[in-house]
Amino acid sequence: MSTRRPTRRDVALKAGVAPSTVSLVLQNKGDELRIPACTQDRVREAARSLGYYPNWHIGSVLKGRSGVLGLYLRWDQWCRPDGYWPTLHWNVQCAVAEADVRLLVHNARRECPTEEAFARQAGGIVDGVIILNSGKDPIVNRIVEVGLPAVEIGDPYSQLPFVGNDGGEGIRLAMEHLSERGYKWPAYIGHYTSYEEAANVRKQAFAYDARNLFGLDGAQRTLLTLHVSEVFDALLSINPRPDCVICESDEYAYQLLQLCATRGISVPEELAIVGSDALPAFGSLRVMTSIASPMKEMATWGIQKLLAIIEGRPIEHGTMLPSTLRIGDTT
Repeated sequence: MSTRRPTRRDVALKAGVAPSTVSLVLQNKGDELRIPACTQDRVREAARSLGYYPNWHIGSVLKGRSGVLGLYLRWDQWCRPDGYWPTLHWNVQCAVAEADVRLLVHNARRECPTEEAFARQAGGIVDGVIILNSGKDPIVNRIVEVGLPAVEIGDPYSQLPFVGNDGGEGIRLAMEHLSERGYKWPAYIGHYTSYEEAANVRKQAFAYDARNLFGLDGAQRTLLTLHVSEVFDALLSINPRPDCVICESDEYAYQLLQLCATRGISVPEELAIVGSDALPAFGSLRVMTSIASPMKEMATWGIQKLLAIIEGRPIEHGTMLPSTLRIGDTT
C-alpha cells in the first residue's frame, strides 16, 4: 500500500480538470458556478476512488479558527466509568456531533497544577473551552483573565457564561410529590462538595418545604456525610424515623435501596427514596424516583452558546433550565 496521501492535483489529473475545479466541486460550489453536472460527478468519483478528502484543518486555519472545541475534565470528573460525570460527558459528545464540530478532551491528572491545565487549553489548537461544574476550580479565573472563549455546563454560579439547571426547583418537585403520596417525615442526604452555592440552594429548598409542607424544621433533618452506610445508621437513630429520603445523587439512592433490602425495610412502604439526575440503572429491577437534570439540553445549549461566543455573536450570560421529576417505584 502507498503511504503517500492523495492530493488535489492527483484528483484533478484523474478527472481531467484543473485543481481549482476540484476545490470548487468538493466545496459544493459547482452548481453555483455552473460547472456541468457530469464534470462534478467525475471529480467526486475520482476523489472517492483515490480516497482524497479536503484538509479541514487548513481550511479552518485560513479562517482564523481551528474548528476544535476543548473539553477540560478534572481528575474526579473522568476517573469513574459511571454516574453523573460520564453521563454528562456523553451528552456533550452528542451535542458536539449535532453541531458538526470537533472535540479535544483534556483529562487532567490528579493534583494537576492550574497553570498546566490552563496551558493545555490556551496553548492548544482549540477555539474555545467547555468546563463542567467548575465549582471553585482556579482554572476559571485564568480563563476569565485572558478572555479565552469558554462556557460552563452545569454550574449556574460560574463567572463564565453558563447553562445550568435549577436544583432548588428539583427539590421542590420531589417534596411536593412525597407530600402528595402521604409521607410525613422527610430527610435529606447530601455529601461534602465544593459546589457550595448549588448545594445550599438545594438544602434551603428542602428546609423551606419541610416547614411548609410537612411542618418540620428541615435544617435539623439534613444529614451530610460521604458514607451511605453511616447515613443509613443515622436515619435509623432519628426519632421519629423518617419515612422518605431525598438523596443528592442516584448513586447514593441505589446504595440506600440495596441496604434497605438487606435490612428488611420495605421500599416504598416503610421508606420512600428519591434520587437525583435520573441516571440509567443497569442490573436493577427497580426504577428510582429521581430529580432529572436536563443534561441533553444543557449540553446542546452550552455548545451553541460557545460557538456564538467564538463567532462574536451576542449571548445571554446565564441560561437556567428547569428540572423535572421522574416517577419510579421507590415512592
